[in-house]
Amino acid sequence: LVAHRPQEAVIEPIGRPDVKLNYALYEFSGRLLDETGAINIEIASPELRNDAESGIGTVESPRIHIREERDHWYIEAESAIISPDREQVMLAGEVSLSREDDVSGQLLEIASSDIVLDVTPRTARTEAPVRIRQQGDRLDAVGMRLDMINETYELLNDVSARYETP
Repeated sequence: LVAHRPQEAVIEPIGRPDVKLNYALYEFSGRLLDETGAINIEIASPELRNDAESGIGTVESPRIHIREERDHWYIEAESAIISPDREQVMLAGEVSLSREDDVSGQLLEIASSDIVLDVTPRTARTEAPVRIRQQGDRLDAVGMRLDMINETYELLNDVSARYETP
């Protein structure tokens, strides 16, 4: 009679669960704070989706509010794609940007489409037609580079202007 010791079953350790999930948020709003804890950027949307594998976020009808020292920028678009590092937002369809100066009360309005917003340097660019309105003046062009911090813009091609005298 030969007795064999039963072999114990080898139990593999359970791996960590994958915490990256696809998700969707409805009637979403969020805030990004600066290093002092003050609100820097606010975003709201009826729908935000995140793809876990790519890290890309898609946003329907985003409304973005960016606070600068003395300016408030308001941005609206038909949709947006947010890069995985959250540093670039591709605003798609019709896009409107407006800047309100807290001190002077002046309003700058920009209408275009397909704008790329670089979050940290606060710049934006497009190759599409652009219309800028400020105090009755109107500028039309094809393509633009915008620097929100330095309050400058560069119109790239086919620039035309209509100025209103007081």
